[in-house]
Amino acid sequence: MTLLFLDSNAATRGIRTEALKAHPGWTVKSVPNLAEALAWLETADRLDLLITEAVIDAHSTGFVLRDRALARFSALRVLFTTRYDLSGFEDQVGGWPVLADPPFTTEKLVQKARAALTASQPLPRAPSPSQSAPTLSPGTLVGQYQILERLTVEPESETYRALQVAVQRPVALVLLRPERVGLPEHLESFKARERLKASISHPRIAPLYEAGRVNDLVFYTREMPRGRSLEDLLATGETFTERKIAELLYGVAEAMQYGVERGHHHRRLVARDIFVDTENQASIVNLFRPADTSTRDPREEVCALLEMVAPLAAEGKARGLVSGLLAGRHDWAGLLEALDEVREAMRERSIMRRIEAEESNSAAGRRLPWWGWALVALAIVLVYVLGSEAGRNGVAKNSALAPEMVRIPAGRFVYQNGERRQLPEYWISKHEVTLGQYAEFLNATGASTAYDHPDQPKTKTGHAPPKWAELLAAAKAGATYNGQPISLNTPVTQVDWWDASAYAAWRGQRLPTEDEWEKAARGEDGRRLPWGDRLEKGAANLGDDYETAGNGGQIDGFVLWAPVDRNTQDVSPYGVCDLAGNVSEWTASEHAGESWPVHPDYPDLRVPVVRGGHFALKAGKDLLTIRTFAESAAETTLARGFRTASSQPPAGPPQS
Repeated sequence: MTLLFLDSNAATRGIRTEALKAHPGWTVKSVPNLAEALAWLETADRLDLLITEAVIDAHSTGFVLRDRALARFSALRVLFTTRYDLSGFEDQVGGWPVLADPPFTTEKLVQKARAALTASQPLPRAPSPSQSAPTLSPGTLVGQYQILERLTVEPESETYRALQVAVQRPVALVLLRPERVGLPEHLESFKARERLKASISHPRIAPLYEAGRVNDLVFYTREMPRGRSLEDLLATGETFTERKIAELLYGVAEAMQYGVERGHHHRRLVARDIFVDTENQASIVNLFRPADTSTRDPREEVCALLEMVAPLAAEGKARGLVSGLLAGRHDWAGLLEALDEVREAMRERSIMRRIEAEESNSAAGRRLPWWGWALVALAIVLVYVLGSEAGRNGVAKNSALAPEMVRIPAGRFVYQNGERRQLPEYWISKHEVTLGQYAEFLNATGASTAYDHPDQPKTKTGHAPPKWAELLAAAKAGATYNGQPISLNTPVTQVDWWDASAYAAWRGQRLPTEDEWEKAARGEDGRRLPWGDRLEKGAANLGDDYETAGNGGQIDGFVLWAPVDRNTQDVSPYGVCDLAGNVSEWTASEHAGESWPVHPDYPDLRVPVVRGGHFALKAGKDLLTIRTFAESAAETTLARGFRTASSQPPAGPPQS
């Protein structure tokens, strides 16, 4: 007879193993944990009796081992030992004999083992957890949550669809199986999982709402992701285009990479974990867990995801996309990068199709009668005359505005809440750096690192903002981006501090210090706003009329950024524009020559400071004094750009 004996208690394992081996005809394999037991099981030729702890540790049970062993050896007998009260575990035990520890002796262990091997009754079988009756019936109230139906079952928990009655919000309620509440290791494991899930904040990962306990029911609730699950989509036979497949995969990869790069462990990703909304945006349930001894191969997981999604591929391009990604053998970061390139290529194709359509429509209109051609000739003459006039009096529409520097004289000024400071003469950009000006920088420098800051991380390569090709194409065409008009004179945004520093160095300049920025904005007298001390409606491009749906702009005329060459009241005493609003701006430091200041929330972290208001920030009298500490120099947002400064006068003809 061959026995597999699992005992995690080193003090008793040796004695009990010797007692079992002393029985005539028994060959005993003794192991201390589940991993070694499963490894031995894979190569075993015979197994007659499994003796295992029912609850091995906080992360593993003997029920898993029992099920694996029965799958290989159908005539197997099982004997459970336990250090815990197994009331409520009846379904998992499945009728197999149980020996409590303590107080059993080695003699009792041998006796029970012999009885298990010689029993003549039919062998019990443990029911699948999913076949067991739900702990909570539909209609049950657990605190403020009404149970609707059970969704999934795991060995340690059950997940229900529920309704938060007070606000009529659908939620997922995850319940620790009641039989485990009294086991300290299992309760702490569940609580540790709660804490980790609560710490995760990502738009594509369902957030945890609340952790609670009602009598002996321990649970937490989380968001029910929007849309339909991938499991439902596959069941209905629905198919997706290449673009939809790319968006689905990108969403999942973004969420998974977020958790993996932070060192979080997770269970296997399955189809019921992935949801796709009506805009083809994917999100996942929060499947991340505290670290344990298990490991996962991200490349195998990515392949599993691609194979799972493959049936949705509707046409050749969609199937080719999935096949190409499978051939790449990516991990999560690699999949994300590959999909980013795919999506960028799709956007470029869309822009080209639109431009081609516009040109086609234009060509169709060229077949004109004689009087039409006469009108065209007249229009050309008018355009020439008006264009010449515009050239004398201003900048032609959508031409890139040349950088202009403003001299700030030496002298004292009021800083923050009344402190008097002194600065030497310096120059600062009249306007925020524009898309057209930033494009010149990227075109001129290419892949060169000559202007990179010496402290720039080696992992950062290049200075192009996200989706730069699409952004620049829209700006050159005078089209829209994020549903809003854009031009070459729109401020460049989504640049981090390293990008801004490199651009300034290429110009032979630098980023302004906080002192320089604030003096340029408030003048010598420390006014609260560039135009004075009183708030004036619509004077700056601010967020009092900002709406995320894109329907704002009723006050200042712009939902997002505004072109820097527009007429505006947001002008400082020195003639510097858009310091109160439009986009906020990177600065170099609080004082010239100092390193970045300490982040107020993280005493061991120094970060750059951002100054000024922006299109989504409501008006207030602290717009020129508020100091926003970035999370890091690598942070980027749609509402942040920069301007440059210099201690020397600009080269060329004198400027204002």
